[in-house]
Amino acid sequence: MTGWYTITPTGPITIGNLTPVGQNSGQVGCRWPPNGHQLAACLNLPSHAQLWGPFWYCDSTLYVLLPLPVYTLDIAENRTSKESPPQNLYRLVWDEQEQWQVQSQHQGQEIEVIGGQYLIPINTLEEFWRSQEWSFSSGKPDDNELKHLPWETLTLSHNSREDFQVKDEGGFFAEMTTLLDPDWSILVKIIGEYEPPKTGILGAGTPVTVRSVRGRSRWENLGAECANPKEAILLTGALWQQPQTKLSCPTPPGVKGYAAEMGVPWQSWKKVRDRHDPTRRVAVLTPGEWMTPAGAVYLWAGTSPVSHSGPLPDPFNRHVLGYGHLWLF
Repeated sequence: MTGWYTITPTGPITIGNLTPVGQNSGQVGCRWPPNGHQLAACLNLPSHAQLWGPFWYCDSTLYVLLPLPVYTLDIAENRTSKESPPQNLYRLVWDEQEQWQVQSQHQGQEIEVIGGQYLIPINTLEEFWRSQEWSFSSGKPDDNELKHLPWETLTLSHNSREDFQVKDEGGFFAEMTTLLDPDWSILVKIIGEYEPPKTGILGAGTPVTVRSVRGRSRWENLGAECANPKEAILLTGALWQQPQTKLSCPTPPGVKGYAAEMGVPWQSWKKVRDRHDPTRRVAVLTPGEWMTPAGAVYLWAGTSPVSHSGPLPDPFNRHVLGYGHLWLF
């Protein structure tokens, strides 16, 4: 049934990167966070259900990536502890010269741009983004503070094996994995009449537990209606394409200004007609695309193409797996 669910890995996660170590080996990397296709496979999601996420969950709080055009005056070298997150946040503003600028009262001051480096509770983000500034030292509960990204990468090496036997003595593989911090989970919303299994596999064989999180109506603002939205924050990775050329781009249609990270490689499988036997269809990888990571901010040139927050519909129906979730305001 429609509801929120946590996905909690029991160990390091490997997603598509087992690579031989040697003079001619390729680059090693782990895709992170898991994308909609990987989460759908983990949950055995049927075609009639939809997915929102991934989001992040800890201590009954939903977190998202801090948007990119965010800065602080609490620069790292002046904090009491370099490990402590900054206590004061400010939004960069889009000026008449169509550039991101610090707010007028901070012109000439030393700042640190921290967007994309922390997680922020979704309700705190909503209040902060509307007021353009936020102080965590004003009596707010602790669970409203910024959190360091709750994962780290680990590179493991092991023998090449076949049928549980070492295949090549000295033939090592490097495996880059991602380890989620204790007490943290991936959070998704399943929309539709479907109850996922209580266990699953994520990536290259990492067992996960799946638990229902009920009574969280305060998160429904992730799909709330917004009258005449002027801006949007990208909460999940997106696969935007130019309508005519189908080439990857960092923005959806109708955007006049944006801040976005560099895209990350993304490919999928599709069925095509066999060149040697037209009666058969074979699976091939799609041409390389680029996924825009979460945290991007968009400014609409005119009217937003949608009036409800949520995954922006696309012709390939990837929005049903949570790609391109826009929070409008």
